[in-house]
Amino acid sequence: MRNNQTASFYPNLTDMLKAIINDIAENILKEGQPIVIVGDYSWYREVLSLFAKQVNLCDSCILLLENGMEQEAYLLARSQFNNMLWIKYICSDTDNEKVKEYFYQSHISQIRNSSSFKKMLEDFEGELDERFDKESMMLSLDSSIEENKEILRRENIPNKVKTVAELSRQDGTAFGMYITLYNEGSKFEHSEISKTKKYRKKVIDGYTEDQVFTIDLGSSNKDEWFTVFRYSLMCVFFAFSSLYERIKTRENHLFDESPNGKIYLRESFEQIHLKLFCCMQMIEKAEQNIEE
Repeated sequence: MRNNQTASFYPNLTDMLKAIINDIAENILKEGQPIVIVGDYSWYREVLSLFAKQVNLCDSCILLLENGMEQEAYLLARSQFNNMLWIKYICSDTDNEKVKEYFYQSHISQIRNSSSFKKMLEDFEGELDERFDKESMMLSLDSSIEENKEILRRENIPNKVKTVAELSRQDGTAFGMYITLYNEGSKFEHSEISKTKKYRKKVIDGYTEDQVFTIDLGSSNKDEWFTVFRYSLMCVFFAFSSLYERIKTRENHLFDESPNGKIYLRESFEQIHLKLFCCMQMIEKAEQNIEE
């Protein structure tokens, strides 16, 4: 029977990160409160929306870590990374071109998806159910492709997906994370044998876990746990720092008093930033204790 007990190696770390996420949801995202976007603040709308997803991804990642599922959590940490890159990219925008580029990614994806579906219909025509009307489906897909291409042409947006690799080249740290997360993460995602063998547990001396074994769904690895937790934390840190830096340097009025009160309290950002630094110090100390 599967072991459902909490397997967080360091509950103080997961509790700390959960508290930070709750602070971000309440004080930065203003969960449940009306948000009015006017003028050239489309960047703000998209960053807050991306950050909402960052919060949920981090929450889910922590939940898996608390249940000893590091490999599954790794994939969520990688999604956090992708999300963080867009937040970082948009926050560095100076003329709304980057947020515009982000906004139209869905149209580019629709063109690619429709083109892929067309190829599938052509390659597997003989296996289609007789209820499928290939001709009408092809016309519909062609129409969708042309419609989205016209939107891109009108907005002067290249018909090219912004890849994670491109986004990661914003700085050396982000690119280093990309290399590691995608090289190692692909092993988890594609169920490489070096990663799936952890589910086999040796049961008899003299025989390896490849010869005589039981399936262990509760197996957990401390090194992998720390790796995933660190990446999840770093993604939150860099996403938050990007937003904080944008507001401090270019949108400082969001801290000012208005007829409806202050949109943001400077203290809220400072406290969250401090907590993130403290959490990073905590994980470094915990890892040093293991090595000793």
